[in-house]
Amino acid sequence: MNTLVHFGAPANILVDGKPHLGTDRLIPLLRNFRQHLQRLGVTIKFGTRVNDLLIENARIVGVKVSDSKDNSQSDIQKLGFDAVILAVGHSARDIYEMLVSHNINLVPKDFAVGLRMEHPQELINSIQYSELTTEVQKGRGKVPVADYKVAKYVSGEDGDALSGVVTTNRSCYSFCMCPGGQIVLTSTNPSELCINGMSFSRRSSRWANAALVVTVSAKDFDVLDLHGPLAGVKFQREFEQRAAIMGGGSFVVPAQKVTDFLENKLSASPLPPSSYRLGVKAASLHELFPTHLTDALKHSISMFDEELPGFISDTGLLHGVETRTSCPLQIPRNNETCESTSLKGLYPVGEGAGYAGGIVSAAADGMYAGFAVAKDFGLFPADIESILGKAQAAGFAKY
Repeated sequence: MNTLVHFGAPANILVDGKPHLGTDRLIPLLRNFRQHLQRLGVTIKFGTRVNDLLIENARIVGVKVSDSKDNSQSDIQKLGFDAVILAVGHSARDIYEMLVSHNINLVPKDFAVGLRMEHPQELINSIQYSELTTEVQKGRGKVPVADYKVAKYVSGEDGDALSGVVTTNRSCYSFCMCPGGQIVLTSTNPSELCINGMSFSRRSSRWANAALVVTVSAKDFDVLDLHGPLAGVKFQREFEQRAAIMGGGSFVVPAQKVTDFLENKLSASPLPPSSYRLGVKAASLHELFPTHLTDALKHSISMFDEELPGFISDTGLLHGVETRTSCPLQIPRNNETCESTSLKGLYPVGEGAGYAGGIVSAAADGMYAGFAVAKDFGLFPADIESILGKAQAAGFAKY
């Protein structure tokens, strides 16, 4: 946190119970980070695509790159290195396919999928603050805009609501709650639709949104006859493509009132207002996922309403689809050195390697991995744990 403040973040994040920067404040912060790294001698290549790995004698010796705007890849450069740290994001599907082509071990892992729920912020303020609601004043008052975090562990014993092919135990929870925020597009392919949420620093939007997601595992992949190291990626794509079809194209998002979702009926037009700027279309989101996942979501939403009375409301609008909560696979690595178990000199790190579940955990894993690589090359003689403490084993948290 002190590092963030040093590079331009507001000092109040050091004392706030729930520190928040905001997307708008991240831009100058990242610029300061970049300039600092460049002063240290780091070369940053924007608009550059990694096309392939350079491998000699079962060891990586560099990468092949090209201009990301050049789809023909006619001008490929070879860059030689002693090691390659693979710190891609959780949606680097082209990288995963390239790794598979080199027989690098990838293991499917659990993640979560679902829908993004949006309410008027005033409703969430009222649920959480009651008579103090008037003190919020769009984040400028005496109390901050209200947020929430809800979770439900659903077991196969929860009754008829969980009928279906797969009645495994699973977690259902809110994810990436954005008070005073907006829903944004995260996919770039018009045939695959995926969304997320964000808030600016003032959190002054009219809306509050959060993903409501349910955990999925290899059992769920098997139901759709999806197998192999990229089974989770294929699972994501299946529902992103379904959502794109429901929306009708042009990144229009399929949406449904939460009350109608619970009753399995199409929402009548007009829909409640949405913060999503590319448009929403009434759709039967209760038909998007397999029945066993939809039932788990419905059951959990009902439980959430008991904890937050009014959560199920005619003004609550579900948007589809949220599939990229975390990486759908993991790249196995040595616990001590962080080096790939399949390829010498390759160091898989962070979210895209399956060792983190968000911004903070990805940053923490990057720090551990950085020291581990330096130690592996004899550049850091001390004990890593003496500086950073003991690293947590990677895994999927049950909320």
